[in-house]
Amino acid sequence: MLLLGQAMTPDWQVEPYRDHIKVPTRSTAIASRLGATTPEGTYKVKERKISIALDGGVRIQAIVRQPRDREGTGPACLFIHGAGTGKSSEVYGDLASAMASAGITTLVPDKRLDNYTTFHRDYHSLAADYQRSLDQLRSWPGVDPTKVGLYAESEGTWISSIMTAKDSSIAFSILTSPPVYPGRRQMAMAATNYLDLIGAPKGIRTVIPRFISMDLSLLGLEYADFPSLPYLDQLRMPVMINFGTMDISMPIEQGAREIIRRTHASGNDNVTLRYYPTNHQIRTGSRLAKAGLPLEPRYTHNLEDWINAVALGTQADQWSTPMIAGSQPHQLNQVPDRTDSGLISSLTALLTLMASGPVLLVAALITALIGALNSHLRARGNVRQRSGFSKGLAGRLWALGLLAAGLITALLAYAFTVVRQAFGLVHLSSMMTFSWFLLSGLCLMFILLLASTLTSIFSRPDGKPAVVGAGHWLTLTLTLLGSLAILGSLIFWNILVF
Repeated sequence: MLLLGQAMTPDWQVEPYRDHIKVPTRSTAIASRLGATTPEGTYKVKERKISIALDGGVRIQAIVRQPRDREGTGPACLFIHGAGTGKSSEVYGDLASAMASAGITTLVPDKRLDNYTTFHRDYHSLAADYQRSLDQLRSWPGVDPTKVGLYAESEGTWISSIMTAKDSSIAFSILTSPPVYPGRRQMAMAATNYLDLIGAPKGIRTVIPRFISMDLSLLGLEYADFPSLPYLDQLRMPVMINFGTMDISMPIEQGAREIIRRTHASGNDNVTLRYYPTNHQIRTGSRLAKAGLPLEPRYTHNLEDWINAVALGTQADQWSTPMIAGSQPHQLNQVPDRTDSGLISSLTALLTLMASGPVLLVAALITALIGALNSHLRARGNVRQRSGFSKGLAGRLWALGLLAAGLITALLAYAFTVVRQAFGLVHLSSMMTFSWFLLSGLCLMFILLLASTLTSIFSRPDGKPAVVGAGHWLTLTLTLLGSLAILGSLIFWNILVF
């Protein structure tokens, strides 16, 4: 069993992160040596709803917000949705309005959702859609087309990085809460962080590499392996990175270092990094993403000052404020370098293993019931029976099947509860912790019962067969195979790891 468990485990794991960034100052202020920038609230904001045509005859709605009565042309910013948002009327209103009041025209388009699902996302197609919106913004009255850039959050930063790699005339790129790394690798870190914070048992935490490394093509999810890193090599315009220090889903230090390293290698040192004491959405009041939470008070001011300073032409050596500043971050775990799979390399294989055990046990139950009915009919007809189990074996098989079925059911219920509490960052109770030890103890009992059952079948001191009759042999075989399949599932989920 130890060898089987080892074979199921990939040769990588999520390690603690230790290369912490030292933030020189808590002030997140942005200032350029080239001069003062237009502050928030300078202009009243006018808003207009428009329609934008995309490929395939699809049209989306968008909202343009711009400074009222501003003379001449100025900078502009296109907003790109992260996961979980799609309507222009439901997101970025506070950010876009604040920017417009500082002289920055903003465009928030709908995200095209007819080809965007939980299981399928084409980031190149999405980038092409947003490019249509970018072209519209560049031609908007009052906008200087040479000073138009992007604001993207979370998953949207993968889309914006494709756009900046293809369009060198994009004036700036703001990356807020970027995952940076391919989704599979980033999620391995995020899942470990969540489970660590709620105090999940070690067995549950260490199963993450086994699950994350699998081929998930059964569900689609091809975007889990989106090759995000090479696009960062093309970030040759001014870049601003924003992270919330309470965000445990993103590589807030490792990812920042990755972006800075790659931009530096491309000859771009004009990268500003800011940390805020906030959640993933740079909002205060909760570590979780909840509706109605306020933005961090200085956030919009800093964005506006940075965009307007970039519009002035501020280069890397022309900032009068530090390139890295804000709250001190502390990333818990690091994103792994690779996610090779173990013995069970696909979700299909895992589901087959986990389903086969209960299916075989149900089949064993059916054959047992048929056998019992047949025996009853034979007894009523005074027909001599030449089949059956040795003394005590039938009871062992019933106990084995019931314990196996109960264990796999309890394990799935436990795992579901842990995942639900992890997403809500609810620390596991002492009862939940004890339940894991109880499950582990029951699993040991199950292994001992399986071993003793096999011994009673194949090592009989009297030399008589333990089973007589084809139907009884079938019941025995199905019960043992089902129990072994469930044992394999239990080993996969590390139930014996405390």
